[in-house]
Amino acid sequence: MLETTMGIAEMVLIISGLLFITKSVMQYGKRTSDWGGVVKMFYKRVGMDTAEYKWYRLGVSCFIVGVVVRIVNLTFWPV
Repeated sequence: MLETTMGIAEMVLIISGLLFITKSVMQYGKRTSDWGGVVKMFYKRVGMDTAEYKWYRLGVSCFIVGVVVRIVNLTFWPV
């Protein structure tokens, strides 16, 4: 039961993290019309709005927690 719950939580966290990051990227692209800056966002600092940065930070946090849940899941219940 716990293994199934952890598997669902892992997928929900990873997918929601990716969706939040996509939302912040779309907001940045629409605001600046600089779609080339979207690629720079991952390796160089770009000027993000407060709302965009909050969505980006929330997405990265959810994604990292999802990866940690995946590692814990594989540690206790190896495939």
